[in-house]
Amino acid sequence: MLGPLTALFWPANRRTPAGGASVSPALANLGTQSRKPVVRDVKAEDYATPEKYLEGAEIPTFYQFQSNLVADEDLKPGMVRNLEVDKRLTLPTRTHIRFLVTGQDVLHSFSVPSLGIKTDATPGRINRINTFIQREGVFYGQCSELCGTLHGFMPIVVEAVAPETYAAHARKWYKE
Repeated sequence: MLGPLTALFWPANRRTPAGGASVSPALANLGTQSRKPVVRDVKAEDYATPEKYLEGAEIPTFYQFQSNLVADEDLKPGMVRNLEVDKRLTLPTRTHIRFLVTGQDVLHSFSVPSLGIKTDATPGRINRINTFIQREGVFYGQCSELCGTLHGFMPIVVEAVAPETYAAHARKWYKE
């Protein structure tokens, strides 16, 4: 019983098991290998950048923007206090959407619970999260990380519209 185990775990002691059979070649090659790692020259120019993705695109496929909380004195009837922003994130429905989230100053958390989205926004790192919005509507969220004194005043508003409406909106607003 110990013969096969000894040959398996200590290949230097290559004993033949009691039955006379030798150790299989697959098990014999499990020891350390003396291969050198392959080194290749990789340049940043070899990889596509967001600008290359936009060339010839009918509507933008990559953009970033900043929205801010609407102050109490600027609220209009129907707006939700402490959750309304000056520039909503408009997204198409029935489309796979990928968010790339990062932070600039401290830890934040991009969270829209009604869409099932929550990811950390960490400075120096990019987190990816995917979603698929099935219906039109307005979805509210906020930063859900204790990130500083104004933590409670970092709302996120996602407005989901039909793909046709989004295309017209994107052509008009995201070329800024």
